[in-house]
Amino acid sequence: MVNAIPHKLLKRTSFNACFTPGASSAPALLQVSISPDPPVAGTNVKVSVSGTFSKDVTAQTKLVVAFADFSKQPIAPPFVTDACTGSGCPIKAGDSYSQSVDVLVPNNLPSNYIMGAGVGNSESDILGCAYAIINEFTSLFF
Repeated sequence: MVNAIPHKLLKRTSFNACFTPGASSAPALLQVSISPDPPVAGTNVKVSVSGTFSKDVTAQTKLVVAFADFSKQPIAPPFVTDACTGSGCPIKAGDSYSQSVDVLVPNNLPSNYIMGAGVGNSESDILGCAYAIINEFTSLFF
């Protein structure tokens, strides 16, 4: 018998902590999962994020999802939405935050790219973030 486990069940993109020069403090590692994994160009990917932050998530806080090439140039404009809305806002520092959004994957997605997600109030006030390197070689092993 040759490999009886369906290979698509094993695929999991690994998101890592961001390095954010200029940020007022080191952002928390944002837990990120995506479906489908890996994303498919021209379709929606469900991005689920969660984390616990050292500052409140307020009505001004944004959730950003972006795709970039290896030179860190955006492949398309980033997806930006409110991170906190309605009666559950604000989310106090130390409380759990989670949100899921559907994001349109760029049509011109290269075979090797970076996908990132972040929660913050500005480019210098990032509460949490994570990124993943997604490339064609990953699929060769899964």
